[in-house]
Amino acid sequence: MKHTLRPTAQYTVIQGTYWASYCCVVAFSSVYLLSLGFTNVQIGTLISVSGLLSALLQPLVSKLADGLRRMSLRQFTALLTALFLAGGATLLFLPGRQTGMYAFLLILVQLIMPLTSALGMAAIDGGFPLNFGVARSAGSILYGAASALCGRLVLEFGERSIPAAMTVLNVILLLAILAFRFADTGRSAAPEPQEETPERKGGLFVFRYRHALPLLLGVVCLFISHNILNVYTFQIVQPLGGDSEAMGDLLFVQSLLELPVMFLFSWMLTKKSSRFWVQLSGTGFFFHALGMWLAPNMTVAYLVQIFEMTGYALYTLAAIYFVNEQVEEAERVQGQAWFAMAITLGNVLASFAGGALLDWAGAWMLLAFATVTGGGGMVVLALLLGKNSRALQPKDP
Repeated sequence: MKHTLRPTAQYTVIQGTYWASYCCVVAFSSVYLLSLGFTNVQIGTLISVSGLLSALLQPLVSKLADGLRRMSLRQFTALLTALFLAGGATLLFLPGRQTGMYAFLLILVQLIMPLTSALGMAAIDGGFPLNFGVARSAGSILYGAASALCGRLVLEFGERSIPAAMTVLNVILLLAILAFRFADTGRSAAPEPQEETPERKGGLFVFRYRHALPLLLGVVCLFISHNILNVYTFQIVQPLGGDSEAMGDLLFVQSLLELPVMFLFSWMLTKKSSRFWVQLSGTGFFFHALGMWLAPNMTVAYLVQIFEMTGYALYTLAAIYFVNEQVEEAERVQGQAWFAMAITLGNVLASFAGGALLDWAGAWMLLAFATVTGGGGMVVLALLLGKNSRALQPKDP
C-alpha cells in the first residue's frame, strides 16, 4: 500500500503547489498590475506579449526535454522551477523592475506546465501506480484555496502579498520536484533512440500528426473563452457587485467543482475513451462563458461555475491522456507542449483582445466575445473528434 500511494502522494504535492502558484501569477495579474497603475490595455499587452514569447519557446523547450541525455526530465523541470522561484523572490524583495520581472514569471509558469504533466505521464509509462486524476485534483483544490486566500490577503495586507505567497509556494514546488524520482526511473530504462526516418526528422511536430493543426486551433478558441473568464475575473465581477474577495471566492467555488471529475476520471476512462471526453469538454467551455454573459448578479455567477466540471476540469485531464495515448513515445513531451502552447495562445489572444474590449465596450462585450470563441472551439472539437476519427494519429512515414 505504501508503494502504491507514494508516487501519487508526491506527485499530488507537485500539482497542488504548481497550480496554486499559477493562480498567484496569472489569476491575480490584473489585481497586482492595476495596483501599479497599469491600464486594462497595458495589462492585456503585457500578458499577451509574455504569452506569445512562451508559446514560441514551448516547442523548443519541449524538444530539448525530449532529447535530454545528461539531465533528466525531473532535473530540467527543477531548473526552470528554480528560475521561477528566483523571479518571484526578486519581485518581492527587489520591486524596482516590476514589468520585466512579471513578464518573466508569466513566461516561466507556462513553460513549466507541460513539464509537470510529462513528469506524471513518465511515471505512469514507467509502470508506477500513479493516479493522475487524484493528483491533479490537488491542483484544483490549492488553486481554489490560493484564490480565496490571496483575495483576503490583498484586502488585509495589500498587493505585495501576491509575490510573497508565490515565493513560498515555489519553494515547496521545487523541493517536491527534486524528490520525485519516479519519472527518472521510467526514462532511464528507455533504450537509446533509434535512427528516425527522414520524414520523422523533418518538419514540425504539428504537421506529423493527423488534424493536429485544426484541433489545436479549436483548443485555442476554447482557451480564449476560458482565459477571458479567468484573467479578467476581477473586472467581470465588478458590474455584478463583486470585489477582490468575491473574485477569490468565485475561483474557489470553480475549483471545488472540478474535484468530482478529477477524482472519478480514472473510472470515467473505463466507460469512454479520452477522445470522447476531450470532445465533450467543448460544451462545458461554451456554456460556462454563455452563463457568465447572461448572469445578472453574483449568485447566478456562482451557480454558473457548475460548467467548470464539464469544461476545463474534463479537458485538462482528458487532453493529457489523449496526447499520451496518440503521440509516439519519443515525442510525448513535445505533444504535451504543443497542446500547452494552444492554451498559451488562447491566453495571449484573450489578454490582448480582452483589455481592448474592456476599455472600449466593458465587461458585457468581453463576455459576448468569450461566448463566441467558446462556441467556435466546441464546434471544432465536435467535428474532429467524432466516432472513428483519426485525429492526432501519426501520419504514415
